[in-house]
Amino acid sequence: MITVNKPSKQGVRAILHISPSVYVAGLLSAQRRGLKLGEFLDAAITSECAKGVDDPRDAPPWSKHTVQLFLHAVDLAPETLEGAWKILYARVLADSALWEAPRSTVGDIEDGAHADGWRISEAALTKAWPRLVAGAFEL
Repeated sequence: MITVNKPSKQGVRAILHISPSVYVAGLLSAQRRGLKLGEFLDAAITSECAKGVDDPRDAPPWSKHTVQLFLHAVDLAPETLEGAWKILYARVLADSALWEAPRSTVGDIEDGAHADGWRISEAALTKAWPRLVAGAFEL
């Protein structure tokens, strides 16, 4: 039996007792998805937490479509976010790993067509989405 000790940034420690075959299966699944084992476990556990919700309106936003909708909302009108969405946005603002610098060439800057500024990276946000949602919706 292998013990995985995964400390989180919020100071919570989880100890999982899993068999070697399950550990290898988890590693292989994480590698296929391009995730670290911890990220894969975050996604798997939060996905399981979402199951069993009777009313879909009570379920937290897990889909990739919700990530895209969230990105559009924060680009256009972040002040309209309320409740857990506002908490989620605050967590995104605080996590520097989720942001990407503007990419402009010298020619773009000289032509005045350079990028506006820092943007949220959709790929990084999609990867961190289960962790962020679980924290904002307190699962």
